[in-house]
Amino acid sequence: MKMGWISGWAVGEAWFQERVSRVWPEARHVVVPASTDAVARLEREGGFSVVGGYSLGAHLLLAEAARVSALAAQVVLLAPVFGFAREDGLGGLSGRTHVRYLRRWLRVDPVAALRDFYLRAGLDISVDYQSSTDGLDWGLETLERSRVEPPAPAGWRLYCGDVDDLLDAARLRELSPGLVTVPGAGHHPGELLREAAAGVRLQA
Repeated sequence: MKMGWISGWAVGEAWFQERVSRVWPEARHVVVPASTDAVARLEREGGFSVVGGYSLGAHLLLAEAARVSALAAQVVLLAPVFGFAREDGLGGLSGRTHVRYLRRWLRVDPVAALRDFYLRAGLDISVDYQSSTDGLDWGLETLERSRVEPPAPAGWRLYCGDVDDLLDAARLRELSPGLVTVPGAGHHPGELLREAAAGVRLQA
C-alpha cells in the first residue's frame, strides 16, 4: 500500500510523514514538499493507492486536477485552498496585504516569520526548520496570487476544521459541497487525517 503526499507551505517532509504514518502505519508514504515540480515528482514515483495534499499541497493538486486523477483512484485534500487570499472569496481568511508582509518579513528574519506562521496555523513545528528562502517565497507568492475555480473533482475527499484560523470551512463547503467539516479542528493536519482515515480504503 502506497500513499503520495504534497505537504504544506514551510512544512517539512519528515514532520508531515510522521503524522500520516501515525494514521496509516501499514502504508508506505512518499511525501514531497510543496514546489513547482511537486506533482511531477509524484508522477515519477507512481503506483499510489491514494494521493493527498495539505494546505498549499492541496492547492497544487487542485491546480493539476486531471494529472492528479490519473495518479490514484483516491485523492484526499486536507485544509484545501482554492484561493488563499480573502479578497478572492474562495474561503481564504488572510488578506493579500498580510501575505505580502510575511514575504517581506521572511527575507529579513525568516525564523521570526516562520514562528509567527506556525503559531497562527497551530503547527507544532520547530522554528529551526530548514528550507531555501527562494522556495518559501515561491510558496507565498503562489498563495498570494494563485486561485483554482471550485468545486473539487467528483470523488475527491476534502476535509477542513471548523476553527481553522486560515480557512473558512463553511465557505469552502458552499464552494465544494462534498467537503467534510471537522468539529474542533484547526489548520493542523492531525485531526483532519484522523477524520480522513475513516473514508480512505487502502489496497495492497
